[in-house]
Amino acid sequence: MDTTWLEYCATDEQLKAFNDTGYLVVEDAISPEMIDALEKVADRVDAEERAKTGLAPHKLLSKFRTVIEDDILLELLDNKKIFPLLWDILGWNIQLYISHLIMYPPEPPETERVTKAAHWHQDGGRPVPEMERPHPRLSLKVSYWLTDVTHRDNGAMRLIPGSHKLDVLPPRSDPDDDPEGAMDLLVKRGTAVLFDRRMWHSRGWNFSDVTRKVLFMGYSYRWLRGLDYNLMPPEILEKCDPIRRQLLGDGVNIKGWWQPTDADVPLKTWIKEHRGEEYVR
Repeated sequence: MDTTWLEYCATDEQLKAFNDTGYLVVEDAISPEMIDALEKVADRVDAEERAKTGLAPHKLLSKFRTVIEDDILLELLDNKKIFPLLWDILGWNIQLYISHLIMYPPEPPETERVTKAAHWHQDGGRPVPEMERPHPRLSLKVSYWLTDVTHRDNGAMRLIPGSHKLDVLPPRSDPDDDPEGAMDLLVKRGTAVLFDRRMWHSRGWNFSDVTRKVLFMGYSYRWLRGLDYNLMPPEILEKCDPIRRQLLGDGVNIKGWWQPTDADVPLKTWIKEHRGEEYVR
């Protein structure tokens, strides 16, 4: 367990930016060597999934439960530049609830060029219609960008800053355009973007000649069911230290998801020992 985490705890400015806008950009979140290794894993998973499912080469691949595909993905669980931001935003009672690879090849040449984003939505599944409003913050996602998305034609993610506080999509001035306030999220390879799952966002269109590659890791409170696993495969847990095991859903017994003991949440003990009692309310 890495004490260099302490060098990357959230500043007051970062917390305010995340609370106000719903997202936070961290450039150079992973090293060039790790990006190369992750891209190789992504390419392998992409090839295997297309061969298994018969998905056409030009179609978007969406692969869940990605975290088990290679040991290097376990290193993203507690990435030193991102993990401290997660616990400063959500607290210590957290888990990985989803890992999700998207490989978006260029659109075929004959595809009609459009400017409106593909599908505006909030993440969250059934809690979105079933919970009373305004929604509380239940989770956030981290997107790790494995390719440059420095132009909207790269299939840039689009988002509406501050829309995590809105229950409905902002209006459109033109039905053929994006909602008011929409922006392109332009990022360099190796950038991580944290965003509130309540944020209204969408995928753009990839009219470039490069496949857009991005890996999402979602974190939630432990009392929520996971979208990847409720019980992680034992052979994966055996590779992990206590804090990674917590993040992968491990615990002493079922009661610990609602009333955790220190044995259920080693991250709490680590933060208390290294930062102080005031950080583990």
